[in-house]
Amino acid sequence: MRNNFLAFAVAVITTSGFSQNASLSPYSYFGFGQSVSNRTAENNAMGGMSVYADSTQFSLENPATLGKLNFVQYNFGAAYKAATLMSDQSTDDNKNASLRYLSLSVPTKYLAFGFGLKPKTGIGYRLRTVEEINAAENIILHQGSGGLNSTFLSLAANPIKGLSLGASMYYNFGYNEKTFTRTVSGVELNTQVFTRAELSGIQYTLGAHYIETILSDYQIQLSATITPNASLESINSRQIATVSSNGTIATSEDIDLGNLAQSSNSLPAETRLGVGFGKKQNWFVGATYTSANQGITNPLEVNPDVVYTAASRWSFGGFYVPQYNSFSSYLKRVVYRGGIRFEDTGINLKNQNIKDFGITFGLGLPIGNFSKANIGVELGKLGTKNAGLIEEKYTAITIGFSLSDIWFIKRKYD
Repeated sequence: MRNNFLAFAVAVITTSGFSQNASLSPYSYFGFGQSVSNRTAENNAMGGMSVYADSTQFSLENPATLGKLNFVQYNFGAAYKAATLMSDQSTDDNKNASLRYLSLSVPTKYLAFGFGLKPKTGIGYRLRTVEEINAAENIILHQGSGGLNSTFLSLAANPIKGLSLGASMYYNFGYNEKTFTRTVSGVELNTQVFTRAELSGIQYTLGAHYIETILSDYQIQLSATITPNASLESINSRQIATVSSNGTIATSEDIDLGNLAQSSNSLPAETRLGVGFGKKQNWFVGATYTSANQGITNPLEVNPDVVYTAASRWSFGGFYVPQYNSFSSYLKRVVYRGGIRFEDTGINLKNQNIKDFGITFGLGLPIGNFSKANIGVELGKLGTKNAGLIEEKYTAITIGFSLSDIWFIKRKYD
């Protein structure tokens, strides 16, 4: 047990940098980056539906579902995304891979606890525009990288039969780096503005999960979480420089940001509700609704083209297991999953609400008695070509492992 724990702790530390590269999208330019799914591969394959929990499966979105676990569980997952970006003028492709979550969950006699690491937002974009000003060609290049990570600690307890209550504390940390470069034809040196923000803050989530068994073999499951408004503190710096065509900095000067050298930003409150119905260890269908109020605030970034509004997401999905205890057929023990997702991202850009839509499907492949390798595929579309914007059509593949073990059980025989 000690060796496993040390290996897990080392993995958390060494992967924190890798998790930053969680997005390559022009829409990650806005706010603190593009939101990154914190759902497990199992939930993602069901359209993001996260109401379901049992003795071997829980939701990273709801800490109360830890109370349903009967086994110690390692969870880790990664994603690969390939997207085609289309505007009225051009088409481009991009690809990226990133760690999505890493956690250890432990049920005990009186409560369950879990901790881990996951990305919260990701920034990764390179936008190039050409315009003519005073008969001179101006090439403008926007580049960005970084994002937010979250380390978390979750606790859950079961006060009465069927009901679990839980809480999570998150420490959000990370950075944003944004570079603006202007090249003017006939001018030897380019102008470049570099902005960096170091971000950190605490956030909380409270959750509840309830299971009611009816007609001996069927279950109704209910889920609810609330995440209050949270602040995100930022230490900011900005430099202006002249840069040669080969990237060499000729001159550089710090810009005095005054009161904006340190700023307090706001993350919106979020509420999530879920309901589902199914037959034990056979099938389940459910829906999850998520809403976030009023959008973010970021005093350092002022853009007249964008308004941050309330965000929402509907997720519908489910799974089917032909025969969970089959000895004769491996395929009968495989979990078959599918779902659909509709999301309003909370970004209104040039009077266009930026929406995200995805269709998902996947498999849960048994490994041993209680562990699984989970594979999910999502086919989606983000954004629009209206008003000169960009539409992304993407394919995302998520691979996750839920490795279950038994700890703290006293042996009867040595």
